[in-house]
Amino acid sequence: MRAVVAVDTGKVGLAEVDEVRPGEGELVIEVAAFSINRGETFQLEQPRAGWRPGKDVAGRVLEAAEDGPPVGSRVVAHLPHSGWAERVIAPATQVAVLPDDISFEQAAALPLAGLTALRLLRTAGSVIGRRILLTGASGGVGHYFTELAAGAGAVVTAVVSSPARGARLLELGAQDLVYDVADARGPFDLVLESVGGESLPIALSKLAPGGDLIWFGQVSRQPVTLDFFDFFTAPEAARIRHFHYVHGPDDQDLATLVRLVSAGRLHPELGRVEDWSMTDAVLDDLRNRRIRGNAVLTLHQEAPLMNDPKTVVTRYVEAVAAGDLPTIRASFAPDVVWTYPGDLPLSGDWKGRDMVVDEFLGAAAGNLFAPGTPVAIELVNVIADGEQVFAEWTAQATARAGGAYSNKCGGVFTVRDGLIVAVREYLDTDHARRVLFPDEPML
Repeated sequence: MRAVVAVDTGKVGLAEVDEVRPGEGELVIEVAAFSINRGETFQLEQPRAGWRPGKDVAGRVLEAAEDGPPVGSRVVAHLPHSGWAERVIAPATQVAVLPDDISFEQAAALPLAGLTALRLLRTAGSVIGRRILLTGASGGVGHYFTELAAGAGAVVTAVVSSPARGARLLELGAQDLVYDVADARGPFDLVLESVGGESLPIALSKLAPGGDLIWFGQVSRQPVTLDFFDFFTAPEAARIRHFHYVHGPDDQDLATLVRLVSAGRLHPELGRVEDWSMTDAVLDDLRNRRIRGNAVLTLHQEAPLMNDPKTVVTRYVEAVAAGDLPTIRASFAPDVVWTYPGDLPLSGDWKGRDMVVDEFLGAAAGNLFAPGTPVAIELVNVIADGEQVFAEWTAQATARAGGAYSNKCGGVFTVRDGLIVAVREYLDTDHARRVLFPDEPML
């Protein structure tokens, strides 16, 4: 599959990477959109070996986890890394289901920025009537926090670099804009500081006695210097709290964000939406502060994924014909059983998705045909009755021994919850024996 990888200091490009394999409690998502966070631009400057960027994604479930949403569900996910790819794995505890009224682009802009804003508000406690100073306010976190806090009764002053970067914050409920933190007119009950460097001490000086400063970022990349004696002036007895947005499972908070967006109480700010082939250019614009709000990259146009049994089987056989291994794998339940007829070396029950895909359909069957030659599969007919589907297809190839293989095959598929759970295959086993197993004795 393809993914965005680091190719040079701060630069990225598309490359082929290993297909994802979910573990226990994990699901596979076909990514439709992902967003870029400023922290990822920092990590790309000195990427760790084996690390790929990507925390915020939205898409459809290809393989379900035991306690997660079913195959075909529209979801948003918050990942530790590696989200800028065609497919990703995600713990079920990091995923929330999306209603149809939220686009994948909107959803991709939610996780990190939305979770940070939501948890900042919780950390602050009741904000009704409180005066709040928010620095670095024009990014995704600033937009979300301003709308949530203003909606909860706070009086928000936002620090931005220009009127253009602050206009939307006024629409979301900010009471006032300033373009330099030194110009903010306190005192404030609460300061949320994300710039660092010289900004934090100045913002601290704007606190009322006994007020709180919550330090949740340092986008300036500059260290902070504090003077103990400054606390005896305006911010006497002030408290500084370090904040980190990570708090274990995210599914419930993601669901809260989704509910707020669906209800019209939270609005993702899509500052830029581009095809993922433009990721490197968007990263450059984000670093140079040419994007307000969230930067989102898209992989696929939104389209409903049909999971009725007939469609699932049709999609599977067509994927076999096309050599589409990810779709082949995603078609099967983890405990699928494929029964192959007769008394050939392939005959018997093949149990489990990995055995069916990697051993039966992959190594075992693949070794029967001449290397480098195609296996032509053509779907002839599909008949469905409830969860039972009968499919007919033809298979033509050149056997490893050189003979022409041409067989008519049929299969009874059992499909539940959008996944194939059992297959009983039927074919001309005498032809298969003569052409594919010429050295096997006739019984």
